[in-house]
Order: sequence, then C-alpha cells, then structure tokens
Amino acid sequence: MEELIDLKRIFGAISRGKWYILGAIGLCVCIMSIYLWFIATPVYQSKTQVLVNQVDSSETNIQAQDVQANLQLVDTYSAIVTSPRILKEVEKELGNKYSQAELGGAIQVSNNSNSQIIEIAAEYPSAKGATEIVNKTAQVFERQIPNIMKVDNVTILSQAQYSKTQAPVKPHKSLMLTLSFVIGAIIGIMIIFVQTIFDRTIKSVEDLQDALGLTVLGTVNAFEPEQMELEKNIEKESARNEKKEPNGSN
Repeated sequence: MEELIDLKRIFGAISRGKWYILGAIGLCVCIMSIYLWFIATPVYQSKTQVLVNQVDSSETNIQAQDVQANLQLVDTYSAIVTSPRILKEVEKELGNKYSQAELGGAIQVSNNSNSQIIEIAAEYPSAKGATEIVNKTAQVFERQIPNIMKVDNVTILSQAQYSKTQAPVKPHKSLMLTLSFVIGAIIGIMIIFVQTIFDRTIKSVEDLQDALGLTVLGTVNAFEPEQMELEKNIEKESARNEKKEPNGSN
C-alpha cells in the first residue's frame, strides 16, 4: 500500500511540475539548435575504393593461396595509406594546402572481412576538400606501392565525385536534437525530485496525517476573497435590519 501511495505522490509531483519538464526540454532543444545551426562546423565525407590483387592479370587460374595472400596484405596496405611517406607526397601534390597532421586526421581506412577491397574515406569541413584529399591519397598510394612493396598490385576501383548538393555527415542533427530532448526531460524530472525531497510544507490532508500522526476528522474550505466580501456585506445588512426592527415596532 505504501508503494502505491509513493508512486501516486511521485506521479502527482511530476504532474504538478510538468512546466519544469517542458521548460527544461525547450531550453535544451533551443541551445542544441543554436549550436547545430550557428556554431558547429559541418563535416563532409568522400570515399574511394582500391583493390589489392597480387595475381598477374595475364593469369587465368587464381589459386586459393593467392587470394589468401592478398587478404593478408590488406592490413599492411591499410597502414601504408596513412603512413608519413604517403601523406608527405599527398601534401606536396596538393600544393601544401593541408598539413600532414591535418591529412592524417581527415583520412580513414577500412576494409570488410575477407575482402581484398580497401575503402579510403576523408572527412573535412569542405566537400570539395574531402573529395580532393581522398582522390589524391588513392592516386599516390597506387603509384607508391610498387616502390614500397616491389609489386604492382593496387588498382583504384572508384574515385570520389564532388557534388555541390552533398550533405554533411556530421553533426547528426536529428540524433543531437533527440538527445537534447531526452536530456531536457531528465533535467526537468530531476528538478522536480529535488524540490519534492527538500519541500517540507504541508499541501494536503495526507501530508498532515503523516507529519502529525493524527486522524483528521474534518476540513474547512478556504474562502475566496469575493466570497468573503459577500459574507461581510450580508452580515452588515443583517445588522442594519436588526437595528431597524425595534424602531419599526415603536
């Protein structure tokens, strides 16, 4: 029974303090919207794919061990893509527009399990910048591999295409707005709970019974100011009538 009463009080407190929740949600969403649309820097992404193939293109029969060797090379080649040797050459061919540290932070390399395809991606505040970085990285990588590994076994499968209508990949506005909504609701509920815990005032008959341990036999309703004024006028009118009655009898 106590658990039921406690839950009832909790939901009652939340219901009474719903404006705190709505206010906190509105404030958090407003702050997040200002950040997303006026402060945050949009980040664009471009991708290209390269194929690692150790088998000579003139051979028609591909052995299983050759494919396995190619797969083992993928991890090594993925590390070579972001090596200082490749990044230094990319920096040079792009006219020193981007530093090696900037290129290293922008370029990301990944590959699917049991796949000979390496995916090179670049994230940059400019869509055009991301496209030229990833394409130049793939070109330099393809050209430098024969010098590094002494074998020409890398082929560019697809190049990134620049588009003026390309949408940024970061920040995720819908996700961030949803997160701000949830955070606002949590903050509002926490404010209500803190107020409820530290508020010792008596607001109901149940609170009075819990505080004093007494049984309430009855209650007196509070009078509104208009009703109290009406009661005073009635009493004054009654007093005048009582004074007039003796005079009338004489």
